[in-house]
Amino acid sequence: FCEQGPEGMANLRHMLSEQHSRGAGAQFAGHRPNYSHLYQQVHPIVQSILEVVFSNESEESTNAVTDYILAFRYENGADISHYMNPKEYSDEAMKARMLEAVCHWVRVKTKELDDKVPDYPAIFSIRPDGHPEERATAVRHRLEQALYQQRQPDALVEFIGGIFVELLGREATCLGDCVGAMVLQSVDRSQVWTQAVFMSDRPSTLLALLVRKLEEIQAKLGKVVMEAYRDNGLMSYDDAKNVLMMFFQHYTVDTSTGMLDVHRSGDEEAVQAASFRVRLIDSFGSLMVLLDHIEELISGVNGAKAALAVDFEGVKLCRHGALCLVQMTCTDDPRLVYVLDVHLLGKRAFSLHTAQGTNLKDVLEEQGILKVWFDPRNDVDALFHQFGIMPRGIFDLQLAEVADRRNRGLNVNYVQGLYKCLTQCPQLQAPQKVFAQRINDLGKGLFEPQNGGNYEIFQKRPLNAIILVYAAHDSRYMLMLYEWYLQAIGPKWVPRVLRAGDQRA
Repeated sequence: FCEQGPEGMANLRHMLSEQHSRGAGAQFAGHRPNYSHLYQQVHPIVQSILEVVFSNESEESTNAVTDYILAFRYENGADISHYMNPKEYSDEAMKARMLEAVCHWVRVKTKELDDKVPDYPAIFSIRPDGHPEERATAVRHRLEQALYQQRQPDALVEFIGGIFVELLGREATCLGDCVGAMVLQSVDRSQVWTQAVFMSDRPSTLLALLVRKLEEIQAKLGKVVMEAYRDNGLMSYDDAKNVLMMFFQHYTVDTSTGMLDVHRSGDEEAVQAASFRVRLIDSFGSLMVLLDHIEELISGVNGAKAALAVDFEGVKLCRHGALCLVQMTCTDDPRLVYVLDVHLLGKRAFSLHTAQGTNLKDVLEEQGILKVWFDPRNDVDALFHQFGIMPRGIFDLQLAEVADRRNRGLNVNYVQGLYKCLTQCPQLQAPQKVFAQRINDLGKGLFEPQNGGNYEIFQKRPLNAIILVYAAHDSRYMLMLYEWYLQAIGPKWVPRVLRAGDQRA
């Protein structure tokens, strides 16, 4: 399933529709079956699901997932025994519920692995007192040994499988085998040695890649579950999307309808064609992708001067109000907004670094990297007092709008908000301005107390869909505003805005 694309999806849907013995319906009428009896019924179905999804042959994995499913509670508070009654639920509906629980199990394992990404020197120990350099070197030695002793593709898959068992236990065998095959599928077979040694030299990069493969598995399974829920009448597609949103990192927003859709990956044709795309960064594995991208951007690989639009959301954001989200848009792709979940990742979100040493703290503090901001005062207050970050290189759009009015000979007695600036921007079309107002009103209705909201919604997980779009939208058009103000105020005002932006922060 994980390697076969559409064919694998079809095979999984076919497996869901196959009949499995669940015993007589009378056994489930009026009372809950005992644990042993339920285990005996669930175990073979789990075995069948794992065979299709992961080509699993590990009894440890089957036992672990069965135990997890039996202890799992769904969004309505029910457990799997509720769906085992054949008089009330079809085989496909019952197995779709099990498949959702499998998604949650994979998510738990993904989180366990992801927590190790920032601490990569400590995860491959030779001995308890081994130095970090020795531990990292051991990874390469182990892989080189395997590559010499057997066929290189098999060695790479076995090596990755070994990492899963070492870090997550034997119950993760099915995940290691599947992810190893997915990694092998993504590399040039003639370059297996080069790719393998490259990864072994960079353990954090390797772990981040493995985390992203697990996230890809979650999203693929999540899509199948959503469709099965809709087709079996368990819930509507939109309701299923809201329940399963935690399994996705790639989103598109239709600004004409306000519809948020979820996607298995950013490579889907619908994602690439969308005018408003969102990538949720809620793992260190996915954060590494953003850091690599920023590193390439600021190194001038594409020959263009880098600029990042940045925005922040939180609980009454200030030095005392928790910073929860960071939104970033890069000049090379202004249709894509990264939303970084600092509430989940914590301080390590700013210190995690690439193999070349790039991290978000340095990016924000580097004077030579332009950050397009809108009124950075509260954001910087939170960054400094909560994370010890003092941003520099700020182009403040709010001050640029003031400069624009002064440049036109107008008196300036007040500053304007971002929404007002967007609605005045001639580069935005009427439908975009209508959506800006709509999402602004919807978002504030959820977090502003005077509108019946609560700021704590920024800390609720999974992240509310409206809050996700609201946060991303603030950053979506900031680079457009930046370009417009550059032309409007001219070279005379730009240095003054930059100096004032740093002073204001």
